[in-house]
Amino acid sequence: MSDSMMKYNVRKGLAHIFLYAVTASLLFPLFWMLMTSFKSPNEWVTYPPTWIPTEPTISNYRFIFFGSAGRFARTYSSAVIPYLNTAFVAVTSTLVAIVIGVLGSYSLSRFKTGGSLTLLSIIMPRMFPPMAMIIPLMIFFQLIRAIDTYWGLIIVYIGFTLPYSVLMLKGFMDGVPKEFTEAAMLDGLSEWQILYKIWLPIIKNGLMTTTLFLLILNWTEYTFALTLSSRGVETITLTLAKLFSNEAGTYYGPQSALGILAAIPTIIFGIFIHKHLAYGFTFGALKR
Repeated sequence: MSDSMMKYNVRKGLAHIFLYAVTASLLFPLFWMLMTSFKSPNEWVTYPPTWIPTEPTISNYRFIFFGSAGRFARTYSSAVIPYLNTAFVAVTSTLVAIVIGVLGSYSLSRFKTGGSLTLLSIIMPRMFPPMAMIIPLMIFFQLIRAIDTYWGLIIVYIGFTLPYSVLMLKGFMDGVPKEFTEAAMLDGLSEWQILYKIWLPIIKNGLMTTTLFLLILNWTEYTFALTLSSRGVETITLTLAKLFSNEAGTYYGPQSALGILAAIPTIIFGIFIHKHLAYGFTFGALKR
């Protein structure tokens, strides 16, 4: 074996080892959470740590589905309703943000609407931290009676994710060849038909990628849910936070069980669209 081939094999082996190590480090929190969800309370916090439960139990999942009287004075209700609340609010706000984002990005990419000033105005809401907008939102939502309502939280989530939707989709739409649009115009297609029949099929990979990104943002949002819907429209993130109390300690097992259940929808959606993700992340990387 030549020296160059040996060096190539060594570099390839080191690259594989590095990738395996990075993958293991990224998957370890998920592994630990999965194992903790099946542990009994006496194994939640031990030293040395219990990597795999000695006596696996589903009591943590029963805790999540049916609630518990809790330790000492704290009572915990079932997390099913918060789970359904999160699913409804996250999916609805994601779909609306995607529809508006498609229309806005199409206008910006095809007609250059407003120029760079319009693009700046879209980015501007994300330049402020969410905490800076909490008090004005609380006052305004109190006036319009949107506190603790589904539609109020959906509006906030749409406003929170819409800049990402427009900017990401515009990047994908900028890569659509002009020749396709010109050919469609010669065939007599209207603007709606050009968008639906030409542009959307071309950027479908980027559309799926953007949808997954927005869904994760809405699914895991905590700040607005805490301040605008902490009672009637409780979400998963609020339920996770409530599984910690001064008098009862931290319920690591139920927290892990709820974390696993909360991760399932985004994982399943990611598996269904995985063939689109690689193309979506690299679409437009090569310019002609």
